[in-house]
Amino acid sequence: MKLLRMRLREDSTLRRTITMRVTIEDIAKKAGLSAASVSRILNNTGRFSEATAKKVRAIADELGYYKNRSASDLASHTQTTLGVINYPAETDSNFHVIRGITEQARQSDVDVLIMIAERDDQTAIRKVVEDLIERRVFSILFLSVHPDQAIIDLIKRAGIYPQEVASAYALDLSYVSSNDYQMGQLATRTLIDKGYSRIGFVGADPEKDIVGTQRFAGYQAALKAAGITYRPEWLFVGDGKYSYQSGLDAVPYYTDNADVDSVFATSDDGALGIINGLIDRDGAFTHQWGIISTDGSQICEQTRPKISSVTQDFNLIGRMAVDEAVRAITDLPKEKRQIDVPFRLELRETTPAK
Repeated sequence: MKLLRMRLREDSTLRRTITMRVTIEDIAKKAGLSAASVSRILNNTGRFSEATAKKVRAIADELGYYKNRSASDLASHTQTTLGVINYPAETDSNFHVIRGITEQARQSDVDVLIMIAERDDQTAIRKVVEDLIERRVFSILFLSVHPDQAIIDLIKRAGIYPQEVASAYALDLSYVSSNDYQMGQLATRTLIDKGYSRIGFVGADPEKDIVGTQRFAGYQAALKAAGITYRPEWLFVGDGKYSYQSGLDAVPYYTDNADVDSVFATSDDGALGIINGLIDRDGAFTHQWGIISTDGSQICEQTRPKISSVTQDFNLIGRMAVDEAVRAITDLPKEKRQIDVPFRLELRETTPAK
């Protein structure tokens, strides 16, 4: 019991140490100056001598002082922090979007605060949004996270610009994304042009996921335009998370239920799962099926065979999202803005002519 009390006291001391922040008043007291004088020096405003400034900065370094950006923004009536809500994705595409966001934010001289919520869990999303509002962000970017209209309205009432990134959205929310309908159409048409006619669709749920809905609609439109009648058994959702496992599980499903000759995988991870599933089934990949994916990440080049893909420019999506958010500070759009970022077709080794 004595040891337990000692640990509790130590933990309490540690918590107090962590929560104690060095203030301008602490620096002023040690330097023998007014807080106003120290503030002018640390913010490089007004008049002061270089000798005094050198002394104050040395004391600030010694005490471990860091500027409180939130307090500074509040005092100056400016907001320089961009909020991003991400989710634990099965693929690495969001990583590349975040890289674009942080690169552009650095160039735009804004900070980025990234938080995590489940993709469609409205309770969790709302909690994170409320936290970001309290932190006085000027915009909230939802990285393939889908808030309901009540959350969107909450953000707008707070004077903050909400935006969907890397996904279209049906509600009253501007977005920056590739056009998923057109990507699904292009991927399917590419397989048809190569001579395939029994084309599976793997990894996204057209009934529950807006990206899956759009890609599936494009897939069906391409089939119809080619005079191919869609068959329900060609759809394999799997876990609906664009995952490697969905691709892996698609192989025994199609083997038992559908005579496909090609597959449109809605992610690179899913395409890799299909390739490995065929190897598990047959002992080798011998182009049993034509395969094309969307995203175009490093997986497409790293696997053998190399995977044909409809390739998104995730870095550009992230950069354009920041540009939109910064622009909205002074020119808040009154209408929903829909920005489609260009994508490209990259033919590799999994779409040989049939």
